[in-house]
Order: sequence, then C-alpha cells, then structure tokens
Amino acid sequence: MGVEIKTEHIDIGGKNVILASVKGGSAVMGTCSAGYGAKRGDTSALMRLFYIGNNPAAEILCPNRGSKNSDKLISLCTGYSFMDEEIHNTLTESFNRLNVGDSLEAGLHDILALLPDGVYTLYLSDYYTTDGAGTFFWGAYNLTHEIHGTAEHNRTIGKDKTYRPCFLIPGAPLDNFDAKTLPMTNEAVKTRAVQGIVYHLSGLHSVLLKGHHGAVSCTTAKIPYKCAVIEKLDEPYTDLYIPPAPAPAPEQTEPAQGGEAVPEAQQENPPQPQPEELPPREGITGFRSASVKIPLELIPRDMLRILLENRFEYKPDHYHSLIRKLGTVRKKSYSNKVIPHPALELAEQMPDCEMMESVFTVDKLTQAQLDALLAGETDLNGETIISPNFYSSIVTACNFLQFTNPKKFVEFSLAILDNPELYATHEYIANRISRITNKDVYAFFRSVLANDDPGYEKLRQIAEKYVALYDRQK
Repeated sequence: MGVEIKTEHIDIGGKNVILASVKGGSAVMGTCSAGYGAKRGDTSALMRLFYIGNNPAAEILCPNRGSKNSDKLISLCTGYSFMDEEIHNTLTESFNRLNVGDSLEAGLHDILALLPDGVYTLYLSDYYTTDGAGTFFWGAYNLTHEIHGTAEHNRTIGKDKTYRPCFLIPGAPLDNFDAKTLPMTNEAVKTRAVQGIVYHLSGLHSVLLKGHHGAVSCTTAKIPYKCAVIEKLDEPYTDLYIPPAPAPAPEQTEPAQGGEAVPEAQQENPPQPQPEELPPREGITGFRSASVKIPLELIPRDMLRILLENRFEYKPDHYHSLIRKLGTVRKKSYSNKVIPHPALELAEQMPDCEMMESVFTVDKLTQAQLDALLAGETDLNGETIISPNFYSSIVTACNFLQFTNPKKFVEFSLAILDNPELYATHEYIANRISRITNKDVYAFFRSVLANDDPGYEKLRQIAEKYVALYDRQK
C-alpha cells in the first residue's frame, strides 16, 4: 500500500492554516520513545530519539517521567555522521522545488511521505540560528545538557497559548561543515525565498533538515533565516467555557408623585434580551500543535479519523536497529572545520529563549498602555498591563515591540532614555537598541556624547561604540 497524503486549507479567525495528513508513511524520519533509563540509568527520565533513516540522530532526555512542563536534555547521538544519501536527495529536491515557486504542500510532499502517520501543519517562519542561549546552533549540541525553552508547556508562556518555534537543532554534526561551499551559498541565500526546512521537535526548538551551510551565510550577511516548518498536530486541548457575568440590576429613578419607582431602562427603551447561557463544554475542543489550535469542527473528517486512530508516537519497524546503534561512538575526526567567527559573534546578539518567551506572553500593547508604562505605572483602568513589577514590564514590552513593531520599539526605547525618572532601566535599554542600525538611535547616542549630563554617564561607553561602528558602516 502506497502512502496517501492529503492537504486542506482551513481558516481560523482570518488566518490560513495548511493541514497535511499522512497515511501509510514510511516513518523513516521522526521521533520515538526509547524507554525509561535506557542509557543513563535514570529510571525517572524518559528517553526519546529523533531518527533519520536507520540512524538515531538526536537524544532527547525528558525528566520527571517525560513531563511536558520540563525542559529537555538534548544532544546529537555520538554515532551519527550523516543521513542516508536517498533521504538527503529527497530533502534537496524538496528544497529546490520550494525555491522555484512551488507551494508548501507541493514542495514538501515527498518529505511528508517519509514521516509517520499523522496530521501535520505546514507554514513559513523566521528562525534564529542559535540554540536559544546565544550559541550558534551547529556545534552547540555535542554534549548532553538542558536546553531552555524545550518544554512543550512553557511555564512563562502558559500551556493554553500558542507560540512559534524559532530556535534550531542541527540535523547533521559539525564535521559536515565545508568552508569551500560558503562562497556559493553566500550568493544563493540572497535570492532564496526559503532558506531551510525544519521539523518541529519540542517547545521553541526544531531540527534543521536542510540548509545548514545557508544558515552560516544568512547569519553572516544578516539575512532573515526563513524556514518551511513541518509541525505535528498531536495534542488534544479543551477550552473551558466561562459563563458571562450577570447583568447589573437596573437603576431606580425617583418615583413620580403618587407612583412607584420606574427603572431607567424601561423609561426610554424596552428591556434587552439577555444572552443565552451556554452549558460548560465537555470533552475536548480540538487538537493543537505549538503554533496553532484547531477546533474539532474545522478538522476534516478523514484527518480527524487519523488523529484518533493513531498514537502520538510509535516505534518504527527498525526500532531495534536504532537502539543497537545508540551506544555507537563515531571515530574521532581531526580537522580545522570551524564556523566563521562573524557568524559566532552575530549569534551572540540574537534573541534568546527568555526574550522570545516574554514576546509570546503578550497579546497586544496599545498606545495608552505604553504611555502608562512611560509614566511609571504598571496598570491602566484597574488592570495590570503586563506585570506588577515595573522593570519586568519594561523588559517584556521592549521584547514584544522589537519583534512585532520595530519602529515602535525604537520610539518607546528612546522615550524611556529621555525620561530621567526611569534611570534604573537606561543601561539595559541602551544595550538593547545599540544592536539596531537606526538613524534616530544614532542621533540619540551622538547627543549622549555631546552632553555632560551625569545621568548619561553609564551610557557613554555604549554610545562611543555605537557611533564609531555606525560611522564606519557609512
């Protein structure tokens, strides 16, 4: 029986979502459980594997019996060198198709056939070429360590909110880096619509399947690293219905002479019908992935059947072969292969996990709320804007604006720096905007250098470095 792949476009609140179902997939790429304490002797930690072909590629150690609230310990497997040539060719062909104008569902069709049965969502998204802690992703997973932001239910964002994964795990060891290919990829990334293909693994992190050398070139040239994302729809969710608050009793007016008090609403308009109270929802509302929540009524019937009949994760036919290879140690290779230093430096300046977590905690910020923060207030009209802590509110507001409205971020940051009463936040904000090339920021730092105000003392070193760099780039 051959693989059957179907795609559907559905609309959720004006947002187009692509769903792809896989039935009869070859399951030569995906994740599976390797049991509790399979390798490290920790019986409370669940070991999962991300595998490509017959090779285990990455180990994912899930503490607290695989709790979705816990960050994972991740590393590349010691015996993994590279994917099979046939799989690599499939990825390359799909990558080329995406960059000649094919749609996501057409371009990723052959890759979907390599996955286990299930329902996936496909979309394009910008990724940061780091591990989420300022380290360039290629070479950051040689040793097993806890990766912040890999919990499925992020404590900062909250388990009920959706978010976009944006950090990378390499799909190939650093030994595969070849500096000779960089001149070619440096030119190619300038015209590519899609720079990489990723498979969402856990939390804010995805495995890069195709585009490793392009990631180096994009980072060095400061080109956004846009990826085609494959994300599994695997978790049921329930949105509990909250009954509306009861309507306030109508106010009484002064009684007329010899008469009873008449409600004010009855004097001018007839009573308005009260909204019907719906019963609390029972059962699940729908299925979700990291980036989208889809109600049951919007999921096509055949896709819903696949979701209900298939397990979230099952062992592939070659599972025992994967386990046997898990303890393999690849022969140490000696080489001078290193990522170019400019890429490593620029990676340190990219957003980290904590920044992106705070971005996804805020739904929106109005100008009135920003004005209140500039006035030193943390609440508006009796409601907390972000947090009761003022400094935390300023940091989160900056994070949110920087990645949703860069122009407003610069305006807000400069307004903070112009306010002496917010002096405690000045050094942090100055460091943040010093990473942006902007003429208004340049003008501000020039004024700092020309001003003898002692309130700017902490900013002078930042200003000198920024102005010197800006002048060299002219």
